[in-house]
Amino acid sequence: MGWILVTVLAAAPVLVPFGYWLALAVLLAWGLAVRWRGQPPYSVPPTAEQAGAAQPHGAWLGAALLCFALGEALAGYWHTDWLAAWPTLAAGALAALSWALGRRLVIPLGCVWAGFALGGMGAGGWALWQALVDGAWRANGHAPLHAIFFGNVALLSGLLCLAGLGWVWSRRGEGERLVGWWLLMLAGAAGGLLASVLSGTRGGWIALPLALLVFYRGYLRGWAPRWRWACAAIVLSLLLAVYATPQTGVQNRVSEAREEVHDYLAGNARGSVGTRLEMYRGAGLLILDQPYLGLGHQGYQPRMQALVEAERLPAGLDRYWHAHNELLDAWVRRGLLGLVAVLALYLVPLWHFSRQLSTGDPARRATAVAGMLIPVAFIDFGLSYAFFAYPVGIAVYAVWLALFWRASGKHTAL
Repeated sequence: MGWILVTVLAAAPVLVPFGYWLALAVLLAWGLAVRWRGQPPYSVPPTAEQAGAAQPHGAWLGAALLCFALGEALAGYWHTDWLAAWPTLAAGALAALSWALGRRLVIPLGCVWAGFALGGMGAGGWALWQALVDGAWRANGHAPLHAIFFGNVALLSGLLCLAGLGWVWSRRGEGERLVGWWLLMLAGAAGGLLASVLSGTRGGWIALPLALLVFYRGYLRGWAPRWRWACAAIVLSLLLAVYATPQTGVQNRVSEAREEVHDYLAGNARGSVGTRLEMYRGAGLLILDQPYLGLGHQGYQPRMQALVEAERLPAGLDRYWHAHNELLDAWVRRGLLGLVAVLALYLVPLWHFSRQLSTGDPARRATAVAGMLIPVAFIDFGLSYAFFAYPVGIAVYAVWLALFWRASGKHTAL
C-alpha cells in the first residue's frame, strides 16, 4: 500500500490526466489517516531529531502555501474574477491543508526514490513513444502539461533520481540487493532526462548548471580531486553527445535561441526569446502602474492589449494570458502579496534543506540534495514560464517537497 501511495504522489502528476489533483487528494487523505488512526501502515514515527528540526520549517512552508492561496483569493475578490482564480486558489488551499494535516506523516525513503524512478521511466517511455510512433515534434503530457510543463517536470524527476544514487551509495555493503536499486535509479534518471530532451524545452536546460552546483555541494565537494574531474568529464561528454545527436533536436533549438537573441539586440523581437523579453518589459510597465494590488487574473491581458494598441509593445503579445516569468506574473496579476508568497515558497525549502547538505549521514544528505533541487529547478523554470499560474505547478511543487520533507530514511527492500 505504501509503495502505491508514494508512486501516485511522485508519478501521477506527470503521467495521469489530472494526476496533480489526484496527488493532492492522496496526500491530504494520507495526512488525515495519520491523525485519525495514529499510526497507519507504511509510516514510521519521526526521530527526536526530525521532530525538533523539521517541524518549524514545515510550518513556515505551510504558511507560505497559505499565503499563496490567500493572494489568489484576494486577487479574485478585489478584481471580481473568482472564476479565473479558483483553480490555483483550490490547489494552494489543498496544499496548505495537506501540509497542516500531514505533520506526523513520515514516509520510508526507499518508497520515495522508487516512486520517482518509476515516474521517470514512465515519462521517458511515453516521450519515446510519441517521438517514434506518433511522430510528434515535441513530446508533451496530458493537458495542461504541454511540452514546456512536461519536459521541465520530467527533467526534475530525472535529476531527483540522480540524487537518489547518493542514497543507494549510502547502503553499500548490502551486496547484490543494491544492484536492483542502482539499475532502477539510473533508469529513472535516464527516462526523465530523455523526456526533457524529446520535449524540446530549452528553458529547463538552463537548470542544469544550477543543479550541478547542488550536486557539487552535496556530493562532489568531499571527493578527491581526480574523482571530481572524472565526474565533470563524464557529465560534459554526455551533454556534448546529446547536443551533437541530430535526432534529439537540441542543436537546432539552441541555434534558434542564439539567432533570436541576436535579432532582439538588433531591434527585431521575434521567436520565443524575443517575445518573452518583450512580455517582461510589458509586465514591468504594468507593475509600475499598479504595484500593490496587481491587475487580477483577467486584468493582465486587456492591459497588455492596450499597450500593444498604443504601439508600446509589438503586436501579438496580447494573446498571452500570463507573463511567462514566475515573479513578474505573481506581481503583475496578484500584487505584492503574490510576489511575497512565491519568494517564500522558494526560500523556505532552500533554507531548510541547505542546512542538511553537510550532514555526515549520506542518506540524509541525499534527501537534502533532492529537496534543494526542487526549488532550484522551479526558480529556473520560472525564469521563462509561470508554473504557479497553473494548479499543476503548485500541486507538483508542494507534493514533491512533502515527500522529501517527510522522508524517514528508513531502508526498504526492492
